[in-house]
Amino acid sequence: MDRMQLPARAPTPRLLVPEIPVEELHSHLGIETALDYPDESLAKPLANWKMEVDDAPIFRYLYRHLRPRRHLEFGTWQGTGTLFCLEECEATVWTINLLEGEVRPDQSWGYTEWKGTAASHAFQWLRKRTRWLPAGLRGKVRAPPGMFVYRSDSIGSVGENYIKAGLGKRVCQIYSDSRDWDISNYPTGFFDTVLIDGGHSADVVVSDTGKALQLARSGGIILWHDFCPRPEAHRPDSAGIGVLRAIETLWPRINSEMREVFWIRPSWILLGIKR
Repeated sequence: MDRMQLPARAPTPRLLVPEIPVEELHSHLGIETALDYPDESLAKPLANWKMEVDDAPIFRYLYRHLRPRRHLEFGTWQGTGTLFCLEECEATVWTINLLEGEVRPDQSWGYTEWKGTAASHAFQWLRKRTRWLPAGLRGKVRAPPGMFVYRSDSIGSVGENYIKAGLGKRVCQIYSDSRDWDISNYPTGFFDTVLIDGGHSADVVVSDTGKALQLARSGGIILWHDFCPRPEAHRPDSAGIGVLRAIETLWPRINSEMREVFWIRPSWILLGIKR
């Protein structure tokens, strides 16, 4: 399959996207109950947000009140986001992940976990001993005795959280590069909601968005995670840079195919409603 080549220019976090304050989200979506959003997250700088802490209440609120029957996720990892949907509604979820996990440009593993003695201190241990090394050498530093590292986004670990919760029976786990995923057997408008949270390079987000626009039903919801239009929220290596660049590239198409699209402020979530 031919893959879209994006222009080799630096992304600029200056895209003018409509914003809806999180405290007004309910009225904007026609939901009677307002989101009881944590004050701690409202006060936290966006650069310090974590999906499982700060965006989680928004995701859970949306699934609880929108109640999709068929939900699609680009990106599984250990299934935390999938679990939000499964616990808040009765949806069947289709989710996509690479069989062997993601690899960074320096060929190191994208997502890892530590097991063994003193595993809770492993991350700090690794940071202290590798921060001065070139990126390509960091993976060659030996772990302390009694510990080992494994790929947490490859088969055997993918969906661990929803499997442990006993909800795997409602998940259709797809192992594929999402750019190669064949959607020809899915009817147009098959999904009620779609979450794009897989590969964060611009070309992957462009491809995932194109498929999402085809597969989401009229009136359905598409969510892009790791999207934030505020320049101060983006570190140089931020995953959101690729997402921002993809949205910037696709903005005319997104506007033409969505009834409306807006950033939930504050969050790392862009929400669109399909025409």
